[in-house]
Amino acid sequence: MKKKVLKALLCIAMAAAMVMGCTSEKAPEGESGSKGEASEDNGSGKVFMTVSNQQNEFMVGMGESFKEVGKAAGYDVQLMDADLDAAKQVSQIETAIAEGAEAILIEPCSVDGLTSGLEAAHEAGIPLFIIHNNVSAEDLITSLIHVDVQQGGELKMEQVMKDIGGKGDIAIMTGTLGQDTTNQICDGYDKVLDAYPDVNVVFEGAGNWGATDAAPLAENWLASGKNIDAIVCNNDGMALGVLPVLKTADKTGEILVYGLDATNEGVKAVKEGTMAATIFVDARAEIEKAFEMLEDIKAGREVDKEYKVPSVLVTKDNVDEYMD
Repeated sequence: MKKKVLKALLCIAMAAAMVMGCTSEKAPEGESGSKGEASEDNGSGKVFMTVSNQQNEFMVGMGESFKEVGKAAGYDVQLMDADLDAAKQVSQIETAIAEGAEAILIEPCSVDGLTSGLEAAHEAGIPLFIIHNNVSAEDLITSLIHVDVQQGGELKMEQVMKDIGGKGDIAIMTGTLGQDTTNQICDGYDKVLDAYPDVNVVFEGAGNWGATDAAPLAENWLASGKNIDAIVCNNDGMALGVLPVLKTADKTGEILVYGLDATNEGVKAVKEGTMAATIFVDARAEIEKAFEMLEDIKAGREVDKEYKVPSVLVTKDNVDEYMD
């Protein structure tokens, strides 16, 4: 499978890079009792990661990739969940600084709300790798490492236009408003929609990345009685929350559903035909690149200020390549 081969090659490359480049010293011992933290101690320098949330399969997978890749590279890794709370994420950055972090990976829950924490880490000379979402204080970070989700938004909306014949009524379900990933994906949608004047966006609302908010939002849309040809979701977590709502309303297949992330469940839904398409977003590649850059920095080499991982459209035509 392409997905498995890709991951295997990346892991082999990273393992080789880490063996040659790792020169870290053991950080001072210490414990953190903050809620929502998970630690893997491998007896080397400490690397922390704070993520915006752990509410869906994609984000859980990103956290697991961080722990696996970091541990394989010889680091004591600690994962922290910000629960979509910018103040909590700033506090977690401060915890990482206090515990002598060798580097901090941040999947931010806010574009503008983390600046004080970023400033503190920057002043402490700690490399900051911003993962998946961006922040406004780009001058304070070491590198932005992200999947090109704007490209993913374009690819997906192009597929929607193809499937509905370039005209009709669609609903757009976004992630958390104000997050960079939400903005980037929707910018990709807009680039495509500008060329289709016969497509009406009849609903647009935030499903906040998970089924909990997505399902009732979809129920409200259906209850309105308005025609909907497709529901285009910013991620698989929301799309999977929409599917049972459509099944209950006997609308499966009548209203097309689109996701993003190519999670195991999302890919399975594409295979089964209940989801029309998703986008492969390689979060593990983002994490691996951060650890690769950390080794470059320790070896005195410069790193790119921004690194993009390409997105890939997944439909029934190529879904088997992305099945686990």
